[in-house]
Amino acid sequence: MSVRTSQSGQTAVKHILRTRKLKADDHKHPVNVIHHDEATFGEKLADKISSGIGSWTFLIIQTIAVAIWMAGNAYLYFNFDPKPFILLNLLFSIQAAYTGPVLLLAGNRQSQKDRLTLEHAAEEAEKADVQNVEILKAIKENTEVTIQILRHVEALVSNHMAEDAAKVSQQGA
Repeated sequence: MSVRTSQSGQTAVKHILRTRKLKADDHKHPVNVIHHDEATFGEKLADKISSGIGSWTFLIIQTIAVAIWMAGNAYLYFNFDPKPFILLNLLFSIQAAYTGPVLLLAGNRQSQKDRLTLEHAAEEAEKADVQNVEILKAIKENTEVTIQILRHVEALVSNHMAEDAAKVSQQGA
């Protein structure tokens, strides 16, 4: 399923996504408010770290750092980590050892947020269903009243037409 928006709408959304950084008070949706307010320090830290690790900025900086490390040790003779770059491999292993659990924590929080969002959506849908039933009942009552009024008006018109026909026939006789 795709949602179509106007060009100006797409431009506005792209601008907001590029420029807006959420602060603690910016969360408007009730699920986001609860999710943010009830987060522990560790959960907030995991969210920030996972959003940093999953960014192009992180990948570019890490690539540049690795290139400098390798060039410095292989060609510029820093020689604190000669080939096959055992220390670099150790640093990658340590990074992976911490990145995995942090990403799992952030993923668990996202699944919890998704569950809360679905529960909130179900509650809102139930409220909307109740409102729709009430509106339909009111429409039915109004329709029944309108039908009674129309029948009464039809009877009055029929009576007036009969009276007018009787007057015309009396005048013609």
